[in-house]
Amino acid sequence: MSDNNDQIGKLHFEASTIETVDKSVLNYLEGLNLFTNTNKGWKKVPVLWATSERAFLSKNDKDIRDNLGALVFPIISVSRKSIQKNLKSAGTFQGNIPEVDDKQGGSLEVSRVIYQEKTLKFANADALRLNKQNNYPRPNPKVVYRTVSAPMPVNIEVVYEITIRTEYQQQMNELMLPFITTPGTINFVKLKEGEHRYEGFLQPDYQEQSNISEYSSQERKFETNINLKVVGYLVGEGDNRVKPHYSIRENAVEVKIPRERISLQEVPEHEYGQYYGLAGIPAFEAQKLAPFATFFSNVAAASGVTAGTTGGGSGTVSGNIITVDNFAQTLKDNLVIREMLKEDGEDPPSPANVVTVTGGNIKENTESLYLNGIILAVGGAHDYTISGNTITLAENLVAGDSLYITYIVE
Repeated sequence: MSDNNDQIGKLHFEASTIETVDKSVLNYLEGLNLFTNTNKGWKKVPVLWATSERAFLSKNDKDIRDNLGALVFPIISVSRKSIQKNLKSAGTFQGNIPEVDDKQGGSLEVSRVIYQEKTLKFANADALRLNKQNNYPRPNPKVVYRTVSAPMPVNIEVVYEITIRTEYQQQMNELMLPFITTPGTINFVKLKEGEHRYEGFLQPDYQEQSNISEYSSQERKFETNINLKVVGYLVGEGDNRVKPHYSIRENAVEVKIPRERISLQEVPEHEYGQYYGLAGIPAFEAQKLAPFATFFSNVAAASGVTAGTTGGGSGTVSGNIITVDNFAQTLKDNLVIREMLKEDGEDPPSPANVVTVTGGNIKENTESLYLNGIILAVGGAHDYTISGNTITLAENLVAGDSLYITYIVE
């Protein structure tokens, strides 16, 4: 978490797992704080999770078993009987919200706070640009929020069996009574574990068993089973989750789309391309990294067109306007495509690295020169230099070379 935002830094999010629901049931039983009369007086009844290993139970609470290893009654145990993912469950969360398809994931927004540090930077930047002063009082529409999202909770219904075992009927009566009267005239109980809350419903059927009718030499015991239905929810996949247990995102407060100034050779020397907060690079560095950037230009398509009657359609236009009717003729008049300077098999010129373009005057920075089908880079450190219509190659041409050029007529 970032220390720059106390509200986000203090955020604590606990995942809801099957074990969390189990603990909430155990917390409910221990919260009843049940006592009963025994031959040792008024004694608290232990609550055990029935699935624990016998060795662990014996070491954790030595009073629950006698010297022979038998359980000492009275005792209350709880075990989970079934889990059902009921799509029709009237749980807290209805429907389905898919997770965001990225590395963070998250479906539901659980917290949204203002990110003070970044919001202040936007406010100060605008104040300095408009009023030449930091912290100048003015409305700031550029508010940055940090939003915390959690995975979509899944509703489940879990059934637990609570078993009460006693030696005497009186003990059973004392221990059953809170399960019947504590909820009142309803069967609803609240369950909680950590930050999570679940709903429990005590089933109305209390199943009693005993060995009184057997008249055997066995010690008498009474047993009552109470079913507790819990409507809960699960969040995430616990330790098996690949994505974070919760995600933090920041909103965009401004969108700017700068022009591609380097490829269009619009980089002012004093700016080095530093527009809209971009780092930028000097023009000569751009030439080193991408020598072919000089082939692009923001020269308007009709910048050299003169008024007059056009071909490729009917109609006359004036000025430098390009229309559907005059486009073909304008392209023909102003663009020379693949003018052959030397064919394969021809003798090289003299000198062998100098050729002259005769088809028309080349508009500056519009030429594309191809040697044997490969485009060449312009510049003293690259493949050729050009002055007017004269091209000087870095290497001499040979008889097997072919050289042609495409350019805009000046």
